[in-house]
Amino acid sequence: MKNVAVMEIGTSKIGVFIGNKGINNTINVIGSFEQSYSGYYNGEFVEPEKLVEDIGNALAKAEISAGENIKKVFVGVPADFCTCMTKSFVRSFGDKFKLEDADVLDIYEQSNELKDNPNYVLISCSPIYFILDDGRKLLNPIGERTSRISGEISYIYAEKQFISKVNVALRQFGISLVEYISATLAENTYLLSPSKRENPSVIIDCGFISSSVSITEGNGLRLLNSFSAGGGQVVSDLSECLNISYREAEELKKQIVLSVVPELGDGYEVHRQNQTIPISMVEANEIVCARLDMICSLINRCLDTIPKNQLYKMPFYLTGGGICFIKGARDYLSKTFGVNVEIISPPSLQFTKPNYSVELGLLNMGITQENKRKTNWFLNLIKKITKR
Repeated sequence: MKNVAVMEIGTSKIGVFIGNKGINNTINVIGSFEQSYSGYYNGEFVEPEKLVEDIGNALAKAEISAGENIKKVFVGVPADFCTCMTKSFVRSFGDKFKLEDADVLDIYEQSNELKDNPNYVLISCSPIYFILDDGRKLLNPIGERTSRISGEISYIYAEKQFISKVNVALRQFGISLVEYISATLAENTYLLSPSKRENPSVIIDCGFISSSVSITEGNGLRLLNSFSAGGGQVVSDLSECLNISYREAEELKKQIVLSVVPELGDGYEVHRQNQTIPISMVEANEIVCARLDMICSLINRCLDTIPKNQLYKMPFYLTGGGICFIKGARDYLSKTFGVNVEIISPPSLQFTKPNYSVELGLLNMGITQENKRKTNWFLNLIKKITKR
C-alpha cells in the first residue's frame, strides 16, 4: 500500500508522520519526526522568518526515518487559522426522484457563503446530517428517492495567508503537491467512532500555547473556536511564581497531583545541579489551579453560543499534550463544568497518548482520502470545490 505523509503545525512543534493502513483498519507509522519551533500566538507565527527552515528540517528528518522521499503532503490547518460555518438548507423537488452526485454537489455549492471571499480558502465541506421526506436522517443521501431534502452542512475555511506561507516553505523543499485539511476535523473524526458522532460531542484540545474547542456531529464540525493558552502557560506560571527556571518548572509540572488535598508540610522536589529544591505542594497546586480556572473560563467563552440545556447533554472530551498529563486536571475540569470530562487518545498501538491525536487524525484522513480518490468520482468533484 502506498504511504501517505502528513504535517501537523502545532504551537510548539512541527510533526511529520508517514504511514499507511494496516489490518483491521489500523494505522502503521513507518517514519516520523517532530521539530521544535517557536510556534504561533494569537494567530501569528512568532518567528515567521524561521518557518521555512523548521518545516524543511521536519520533512528531511521524517524522510530519513521512513527511508523514502515525500512527494505529496497533507497539511493540517490549526483551529487558529480556520473559520467554521454551518449552513441549514431545504430543497423541494416536486415529484420523488433519485438523488445523484450532482444534486448533492449543487447543495454544497449553493450554501457556500464565503466562496468569493479573497481571504479564505475552503478546505472542507461535509454533512452534519441530511433529512429526507420520510423523516430519515442520514449522512449520504446519494441513491435515495425523495421529493424533499433538508439538513446542515459544515464548511471549514483556512486563512489564505497561512496557506501562502506554508506553500512557500514546501516549494523550497521541492514539494508542490499539497492538500490542506482541517486539523481539528481530522482529529475529531479519528477519535470518535461514527456511532459516537451521531450526536454532538465537545472536544477540547489543550496544546502548549494554544487550544481549540469544537463540537463534532456527523461528518462535520458544528463549532470551532480557539484561544491562546495551554500547558506552556502552566509551566511559565510555576517558573515565575516559584522563582525557578523553566526547565525546573517543566520537571515540577510532571509531579503535580491535583486529585488530593495537600497538607501544610507536603511538597514536591526539583533538582538544580547537585541540589534538591523543595517546593510547597499547597503553593504549586494553587498556581496550577489558577491557570486551569483561566483555561476553563476561556473554554466556556468558546461555547457561550450553545444553550446550556443542550451543551451539558453532550459528552465532553479532553485531548492534546497541554494539560492531559497533569494528574487530576481532568477531574478539576469535570468539577468546574459540572459534567464528566473524559480524556480521549488515539486508538493506536504505536501512539496511544493524547499529544498524538492531531498527527494520527491527519494520517487517518489523508490515507482515507487517497484511497477513496482512486475510485470515487464524487470525492474528486468535492476537492475541485475546495480549490476554487
